[in-house]
Amino acid sequence: MNMVATRSKEGAQILILDQDTPVRVRYHAEGAANVVFTITSCRGVGGEDDDYGPPGSTTKDGTPRIDVRLKGKLLRLRKDVPSVTPVVDSHRHYEKHIEPLFPAESLVEQLLCNVTPEFVRKCNVALRMEEEPLMKRPKKRHGVNLSETESHGLLITDMTCDDKHASTEFKPKWLAQSPSAPPSSKRCRTCALRAMRDVKSNAKLAQFRRDSADFCPLTLVSGDKDVIRPSLEPILLKSIGAPLDILGFVDLTLPYFQNLRLFRMLRDLQVEKDPRGILEVDSSNIDFMTAMALRDCTFFLKIPNREDKESARIEARLGDLDLKTPDGGKGEYWKTTEEQLIDEGWYTATEKTPAPKGRCVCLLSRNQGYHPD
Repeated sequence: MNMVATRSKEGAQILILDQDTPVRVRYHAEGAANVVFTITSCRGVGGEDDDYGPPGSTTKDGTPRIDVRLKGKLLRLRKDVPSVTPVVDSHRHYEKHIEPLFPAESLVEQLLCNVTPEFVRKCNVALRMEEEPLMKRPKKRHGVNLSETESHGLLITDMTCDDKHASTEFKPKWLAQSPSAPPSSKRCRTCALRAMRDVKSNAKLAQFRRDSADFCPLTLVSGDKDVIRPSLEPILLKSIGAPLDILGFVDLTLPYFQNLRLFRMLRDLQVEKDPRGILEVDSSNIDFMTAMALRDCTFFLKIPNREDKESARIEARLGDLDLKTPDGGKGEYWKTTEEQLIDEGWYTATEKTPAPKGRCVCLLSRNQGYHPD
C-alpha cells in the first residue's frame, strides 16, 4: 500500500506514523470501535522535552526530534469491525458538524494522522500483549484487532492523570428527555433504559450496575448544588490519581459543576438537533445522527490532586464525538428500544416487573414535572 501524505484543513502536511517513528505505543483503553494508545519517546522515559520539536529538527546530540504534534497526545486507531465508519469520513463529519458547535477549549482536540500498515501491525502486537493474564484488555474485547487497511488515525488530547491532576471520565448521556417519551414520564431516557436493562439482565449484573457510577443526567443541568452533589460521588470514585479524601474531592469539584455551562450547551444542542425523536424522524438525517453523537459522547475531567491549587486547574473536555449512523442495524435498534421503553412502561414506571431500587433515582421521580433551566 502506498502512503499518501494528505494535508490538514489548515494546509499543514499531516503527520505520518511508520515503523521508523521513534516512539513506543502502549495500550490505554478501548471501546467497541476504537483503541487508544499512549505515546512515549523511545529515547526518554515519558518523553523528555528535548525529544520533541518541529518536523526536521534535531536534538542537542543531532538525533532527529519527534514531531511536536505528538506531545501531549494519545493515539486512537480504528478496529477491524465492518460497521465502523472509516476514520477520514468520521473526522470530516466531526470538522463540519461537531467542532463548530463548541468552543475549542471544551473539546478533546483531534488531529488526523497517516498510519502505515507496518505501524498498525506494531500496535496490534501491543494490543495482543494486553490479552495475557493480569493485563489490561477486557476479556470481551479479546480477538478483535486493529484494521491494517485503515490508513488514518487520530491524535487526541491526553486527558489522563499527571503529577498535578487526577482524571476521570463518564458519559453524560441524554441531558434532556426523549421527544418521544410520554408526558406522564417519571424517568428520563437514561434512567428508563437503565431500569429496563436491570430487569432484563440477571440479578448479579443488575446489582453491578446499581453499584457502578449510575446517576440521573438531568442532575448535571439542574444548577442546584444539592441536586448535583449525589451524582458527583459515583463519578469521582472512578478517578485515577485522586486523593483518599473523596468527600473533599467532591467539595473541590462541586462549585465547578454547579457553574459549568458546557452541560447546558450540550443539552440544548441535543434538543435542537433532534426535536422530534427517533419514532418521527429519518435516522439517516444528519442532524439526528449528530444528536445521537452528542448523546453518546464522553466527558473527560482533570482535577487538581494537591493542596497547591495555584499551579493546577480543573480541565474539562468533550470527546468521542463520532458520527452515529443507522448502519449495521443500529437505526432499527434505536427505534425498537424507544418503542419498548414506551410500550412496556419504563418511562412511566408502570413496568410489569418493577425495576430494583438502586441508589440512583431519576430527577423526574424526585420532583415530578421538573424541567431543567
